[in-house]
Amino acid sequence: MREAMIDPTTTAVPPTSTPQAEVIETDAAETPTPETHPTAPLGPWQRFTRWRRTRPFWGAIVLSLDAWFIMVPVIGGDLAILIEMGIGGISSWLIGLSMIAAAVTALVKPAHRHFPAIVASLMSVASLPLANLGGWLIGVILGIVGSGMVFAWEPYSDRQLARFAARDERRQARRAARRSGRAGARADR
Repeated sequence: MREAMIDPTTTAVPPTSTPQAEVIETDAAETPTPETHPTAPLGPWQRFTRWRRTRPFWGAIVLSLDAWFIMVPVIGGDLAILIEMGIGGISSWLIGLSMIAAAVTALVKPAHRHFPAIVASLMSVASLPLANLGGWLIGVILGIVGSGMVFAWEPYSDRQLARFAARDERRQARRAARRSGRAGARADR
């Protein structure tokens, strides 16, 4: 087996497991960026987007908004008002906290999203008589919609992930072209 000679001025990225992959060579003095080096660290927004795509993010946001609508009548008051409200105040807190727990569970453990979605839908229906008409009816509607979104969410297929990767590559190529155009314009000055 032949070993390749390593040139200290260039860095070669090893090919991936696919046979179509090409070896990309970059200048060693250049700082690796996502545009020039496929294994360069991503920025915070790209990491968040990648994380968000692997979870029922929007369903959990709607469930959290539902919890806010259910809990808002009792959040602003002090303990005396909560005691005076009785079971209505306590049930608003319990239902709201269980909705937040369902949203967090769906985000942290997306594989176990069905049970929290069912619990959230039951809590949102139970909030109708127990917690100020379920957060002025807006909370009930948001709870049912959010739990449905969490329940129906599915991880992306390989085809969809390949399409996202191709779109990201096109964006990175456009950005690199714009940057090189700007650098060329600066050099002309």
